Amino acid sequence: MTIGNRRFGAIAIAATMAIAACSGSATTAAPATSASPPSAAPAASPSTASGASTAPGSAAPVAYRCTKGDGTLSGAGSTFINPLLSKMAGDYNTKCGVQVNYQSIGSGGGVKAWQQNTVDFGASDAYLADSEIAAAAANGTPIEVPVTFGAVVVAYNLTGLSAPIKMTPDIIANIFLGKISTWNDAALTAANPGLSLPGTAISVVHRSDGSGTTSIFTHYLTAVSPDWVTTVGAGDPTKSAAKTVTWPVGQGASGNEGVTQGIKGTDGGVGYIDVAYAIQNQIPFADVQNKSGSFITATLPAVAAAANLASFPPDLRFNLVNTDAADGYPIAGATWIIVYKDLSKVLKTQARANELVDFIWWVIHDGQADSAALDYGALPANLLAQDEAALKSINWAGAPLLP
Repeated sequence: MTIGNRRFGAIAIAATMAIAACSGSATTAAPATSASPPSAAPAASPSTASGASTAPGSAAPVAYRCTKGDGTLSGAGSTFINPLLSKMAGDYNTKCGVQVNYQSIGSGGGVKAWQQNTVDFGASDAYLADSEIAAAAANGTPIEVPVTFGAVVVAYNLTGLSAPIKMTPDIIANIFLGKISTWNDAALTAANPGLSLPGTAISVVHRSDGSGTTSIFTHYLTAVSPDWVTTVGAGDPTKSAAKTVTWPVGQGASGNEGVTQGIKGTDGGVGYIDVAYAIQNQIPFADVQNKSGSFITATLPAVAAAANLASFPPDLRFNLVNTDAADGYPIAGATWIIVYKDLSKVLKTQARANELVDFIWWVIHDGQADSAALDYGALPANLLAQDEAALKSINWAGAPLLP
């Protein structure tokens, strides 16, 4: 993989440059652990302030209560966000003394665990379907809070290439439909003049579990390929774009972690994974042709361009794939943290409810400083304002939990 180090280094540089544009801040974000002095003690009650800091996307200092509760929180879901959420959780534990236990089991599993009230929060790279909201209705109304953006990349295992492979929407769809089966297929060769592609067989790896990463990827395929809709969804786009689909070709693996290992372990392997997993494992990934005809690398500026919406819907349920932005990466998406609006129905104590909303409040503010170094996009200012309003609507038997 001769292109790896040069390309990943360039993306890392782009990431540090992009954080200000993506978060609405004019300065490079500092590490989250520097947001307050180490001497700031975890609060014993919701009314005890632990200091303030100016967070990305926020014009004024943000105060944190650091409610301790019983000192633990639980969550489950997205493998896409796991590298970032693990870092955020560690930083929050350092700041507030709260241990966040997160199970990286896939968005589908996380939503089910949240519906069954076996975790305090779920995390999903797909917003809740109407059927999922209905299934959770016995426990109340959901609040879906987008907390980060990222790219899903088409990663591959081929050695000796001098440049990244370029892929058009048709090429990507036909690889995952099984219609392109070798790396020197005429369509790939035509899109990559001057690049010597081997005749190695293509081995597709896809997710076997319910996956928000799959939802982002299949929403993209549904948007760009009528053949995908016809073959996978029998003409129904709601069936060709989902957390689980019937794959025409390939081997399944669990989580971004499993697909990453499947690609690495297979000569000629190809699969879709979060860009953070590709970069951290030094797996090459394709430049993808967007709606404007440009081949775009999945850098943070390209993800920020895709996420730069003039406005977001009131319920915060949106898609970013197949962006109209000329410099936007076309397979981008968000991750949502999902909780219930009235936490008195699902949690045993109000202290734990305060502990939960305090953690998420920190995630959308100072926690965003962890994003760029791990190849995730921070929240733009207009979305941060809506996130704040959503969190302030969370209550305990009707009484707001946040001031």
